[in-house]
Amino acid sequence: MPLPSHVPASQPRRSAQSHAAILRAAADLAGRVGYAAASIEQIAEEAKVGKQTIYRWWPNKAALFIEVYRDLAPINLLAKDTGSLGGDLELLLTQLSRLYSTTPAGNILSGLIAEAQTAGELADQMRETYVVPRRAIVESIFARAAARGEIAPLRDPDLVSDLISGAVWFRLLLGKQQLDRKFKSHLIEMIQHRLADMPAGAAPGLHQRRRKREHRH
Repeated sequence: MPLPSHVPASQPRRSAQSHAAILRAAADLAGRVGYAAASIEQIAEEAKVGKQTIYRWWPNKAALFIEVYRDLAPINLLAKDTGSLGGDLELLLTQLSRLYSTTPAGNILSGLIAEAQTAGELADQMRETYVVPRRAIVESIFARAAARGEIAPLRDPDLVSDLISGAVWFRLLLGKQQLDRKFKSHLIEMIQHRLADMPAGAAPGLHQRRRKREHRH
């Protein structure tokens, strides 16, 4: 006897619902108990699916949480154009503060980074999932500022991105402080002051500045 015509359409709907339920359950657990304590068994129970369903879509817990993090922190959330360098940086830091204080994104990312220290394949995934997109966001901010004539084009945008990310993570992970207005203002002022000191059209990178110092000595 042939299958009813509605069956092929209902299966994708059930799969999509299960997929969304798993992502929600993983995010909720990470928010409550942290990344390390969240298990596939707990996620499956809260999502009301079998473990095999999770493993059919993700090979391991890290892969699942990488997708959860991507959903929580899409690139377009952090790359908006306000019309000025200071405004763009202020918005970026404000959105990061909101993201890490009101969602489990910080718990997830810190857990993934910790696990990546002993898992080379995960470290490669994290570079693609977090480092490359975050550098692209910061590069777009400074490229817009250069196009507006606010600053000279950066020759080492990755360094600037890493400096900003380092300041944010040190503040959030070690100090347990929010990215308050004072912190954001001081960080933006330091960046703008340093860029203002660079000759127009130069904006040398770290290695170029080092070579110049060594040559003088």
